[in-house]
Amino acid sequence: PPFGLRRLWPVAVPFGLVVAWILVQALCPTPATWHHPLWQEAERALGRSVGGWISIDPEATLSALTRLVTYAVVFTLALQLCRRATRARQAIWAVAIAGLAYASYGIIAEAGGADMVLWRPKPAYHGDLTSTFINRNNFATYGGLALLCVSGLLWDTARRALTGAGGGRERLRRLLDDFGRLGWVLLAGWVVIAMAILMTHSRGGLISTAAGLAALSVTLGLTREARPKYAIAGAVVVALAAGAVFALGGETTDRRLAEALAWGDERPHVYALTIQAIEATPWRGTGYGTFAQVFPAYRDAQLANFYLQAHNTYLENTLELGIPAALLLFAAVAGLAAIAFRGARRRRRDSVFPCIGVAATVLVGVHASVDFSLQIPAVALTWCLIMGAACAQSWSSTRAADPW
Repeated sequence: PPFGLRRLWPVAVPFGLVVAWILVQALCPTPATWHHPLWQEAERALGRSVGGWISIDPEATLSALTRLVTYAVVFTLALQLCRRATRARQAIWAVAIAGLAYASYGIIAEAGGADMVLWRPKPAYHGDLTSTFINRNNFATYGGLALLCVSGLLWDTARRALTGAGGGRERLRRLLDDFGRLGWVLLAGWVVIAMAILMTHSRGGLISTAAGLAALSVTLGLTREARPKYAIAGAVVVALAAGAVFALGGETTDRRLAEALAWGDERPHVYALTIQAIEATPWRGTGYGTFAQVFPAYRDAQLANFYLQAHNTYLENTLELGIPAALLLFAAVAGLAAIAFRGARRRRRDSVFPCIGVAATVLVGVHASVDFSLQIPAVALTWCLIMGAACAQSWSSTRAADPW
């Protein structure tokens, strides 16, 4: 493997500590004072000793840990296999093509009036595009990741044509030639995916995608490969394209978005109750993956809906892991973004890949503050694939393999 702990220890160490703590929550004998109070309630109700753990539901904690470790494995595989720029480009193309396929299906299903998710009737979000997802917000995040990949590939195609040898006419000829062969596919894909995201009517999805595109534009402008005028031009083109796609959405989309923005939301109260639950066990947490089991004890009459997630991944992880372990998990994610940003600033070629990684982290990070898309495996695994390719291309290919 070309990458080992020498370059990854700032990320691997906090992540390893989080995994170790989750195992302690679910499996290890701990003092009775550390156990969740509901274990004592269970003993009183059953009239016998049942033991106890930090986690209120060790099985749910181990299940959530399995998913978390799976995400780490996907990232590690992508990191090791995308050392070559060709492989990294293949990974980004794979996400772009998959996103285009899901977006196309969603648009066709919605335009045809099929209120279905594949062969099953939709349980919710009637009239909103969800593609093969159940939740429109989850697809909006997934589509946003695909849109970032398409945007990065478009930028890379244009940059290679415009920064080569020759005068202005020769560069324009190369640009038209490149877009005539493959660029039109990317342009069409960009429009289709953007339209699909718009048709979800997801507030968080639209805002987080816009934040991701802005981060991509800024990061591309800071690379050594990009000329400032090209970066500014690219940002203007993206803004104009986004405005055009929004205009194509029509009056129905405008009206539904206005209604969504004006609609009252229970989430602020859910956040307040989650913070109240955090205050009860701020250091040890309730067990990773146990929000659904813990929250019913804190909900009140102001909530009309049933909540399996806090709709804020930061608060939910803090409740489940405790403040120290949650901060370590957030630090690991931030460390990956820092590696990608450093690579975007330092690389003299193929810097588009770390730029996409930075933008993807901004996108999922923003959406995680208002929803739970990053807790959906399809979204988390896709982000890990992108970040693996981004981090793999954040170091020069001339450097020797990591001896650690």
